[in-house]
Amino acid sequence: MRKSWLLCLVGLLAVSAVHAQPWNEGELSRIHPAGWLRSMLERQRDGLTGHPEAMSYPYNTCLWAGEIPRQGEHGKDWWRYEQTAYYTDGLLRLGYALGDAALIEKGTSGVRYTLAHPRPSGRLGNEKIESQWPMAVFFRAIQAAYEASPDPSVPEALTRHYLTLTPEELTDWRNIVNLEGMLWTYRLTGDRRLLEKADSAYRYKAIHGEYKVKRPFDLRPEVIWDDARFHMHGVTCAEMLKLPLLLFEATRDHYFLDLALTAAERLEAEDMLPDGVYSSAEWLKGRDILHSHETCDIVDYTWTLGHFLRVTGDARWADRLEQAVFNAGLGAITKDFKAIQYFSSVNQFIATGTSNHNEFFHGKTWMAYRPVHETECCIGNIHRLLPDYVARMWLKGKDGEVVAALYGPGDYAFDAGVIHEETAYPFGEEITFRFEMPKRAKRAFRFRIPGWCRGAEILVNGEKQVLDATPGTFVTLDRIWRDGDVVALRLPMPLTVKTVQESSGARGTYVEAGPLLYSFPIRERWEEDRTDYPSMRGKHSENPSFRSWNITPNGPWNFALAGTPAYGTLADRGLDQPFRTVTVPARRIEWALEEGRYTPDLPVSPKPVTEKPETLTLIPYGLTQLRLTVFPELR
Repeated sequence: MRKSWLLCLVGLLAVSAVHAQPWNEGELSRIHPAGWLRSMLERQRDGLTGHPEAMSYPYNTCLWAGEIPRQGEHGKDWWRYEQTAYYTDGLLRLGYALGDAALIEKGTSGVRYTLAHPRPSGRLGNEKIESQWPMAVFFRAIQAAYEASPDPSVPEALTRHYLTLTPEELTDWRNIVNLEGMLWTYRLTGDRRLLEKADSAYRYKAIHGEYKVKRPFDLRPEVIWDDARFHMHGVTCAEMLKLPLLLFEATRDHYFLDLALTAAERLEAEDMLPDGVYSSAEWLKGRDILHSHETCDIVDYTWTLGHFLRVTGDARWADRLEQAVFNAGLGAITKDFKAIQYFSSVNQFIATGTSNHNEFFHGKTWMAYRPVHETECCIGNIHRLLPDYVARMWLKGKDGEVVAALYGPGDYAFDAGVIHEETAYPFGEEITFRFEMPKRAKRAFRFRIPGWCRGAEILVNGEKQVLDATPGTFVTLDRIWRDGDVVALRLPMPLTVKTVQESSGARGTYVEAGPLLYSFPIRERWEEDRTDYPSMRGKHSENPSFRSWNITPNGPWNFALAGTPAYGTLADRGLDQPFRTVTVPARRIEWALEEGRYTPDLPVSPKPVTEKPETLTLIPYGLTQLRLTVFPELR
């Protein structure tokens, strides 16, 4: 019954929400971020991205511009190539976003080397890589380099590479993610052998009866249609979630679209947390607030959401992407971009080398803010988060259509001129688009009304427009644009209070405004962690400016909400961008760290320890390290 209802709902969504022509990315080298967004990207460049030695092995190697030497016995041979593929893609896209020639050269050197050193069969990648999964990741760096400087030899080399892969190989675990690059190459070349191979690999069980390698937790069609809850590795889920959508883009077969929408909606219903990313430590865990998510999942999920946005044209995917980046993404890093967490949580009262409250590697370093981690994937993947966001801010449609898909300050140089986007978004409600046009040009200009927004106001050259500004849609202005034209957009962000119900019976409350989740920033004590943990296998940051931290609470955090939130004053914390605070009345309750070092669950029946409420000031979640986000509910 549940599956039939969901399929009916998804069918309606598929018919109503998908535009006829998929949008294309607006070319990252044409998008020039400004304001707080550029400031954050510059911190990324001056932080971990520009200092690979700070992250230790394997980032202190040649990356993909040669053979990466093996260090020690830990991990399989493909690990070091997966991790450096993430990093190469991120630093290259960051280079294009900032116009930084040094980053671009470092990233493209690995792309050039890989394309210039195929095996005799045409297969790309080092022979020691026993899995095709790293090549699925590195493809994105190749894609970024090609889109900045198209070269017909690139799709030719990729075609030769993908044609060496058999359907049996592609069904082996995460090898199937190579369909992303295969279908991108098909869109460029029209070589139907690629489409047929991708279709055959994805439908392998239906055609052949079984997979070569049994992986019961893969996100295959039979898993998506099944009524059983998803139970799988979080990164694999994010990576496989987009595959049926990309097959729909290539074939326009709604079978694939139904699969993609069903999987995405099920993931949201079963595992989504308030900060916009599903639980994944490292497996899908459900919606209880104490569950964490791996930083790799934040990045991979937002990358996949960008595909959903681009292919369907449905504004809800942009809403979800913004929510995940502004909250979960920024909340997993220090704002100087010098340390990150492997696991992060919505409620996070302590972050030390022994505070990991998750079952996976319980009590170890995985929740500490560090430049070097035991398993290296997240410290490589984080470099993609903000450059990927920038890459999807502007999309291109048919006949020169320009789409402002995600919001943030900066400029977009399109074929007829430049659009200057002036905004503090998401920390402010106003967005102004100024058109710089050498000549008049007729264009369709689309911009998004977020699903959370009621009462959006639109002005063109100072005149209020009577347009359909339905929440969760795109508005289109199809007109002749002249130099100096201005489109002003106001997106009211009222405070919203939401509740959660835990499996334990506990209830919690949290506050949102627009795409931002708000948290109480716990007063913090920072101490450098110089412990030589055996699990780190001797790895340490090779740059003394990048340190590992033990962050412990230096003030109370044991509060329950005791009234209605309200907007407070303007403040500035960590992004060179003022934002509105939120004030809430709260009462202290009986609630303590588990064993003195773990963030605890929400209490089922919290007991107040103070009579009168006190006023707390909340700030955007993404600007915090230690935080109380979901408050226990007094009964």
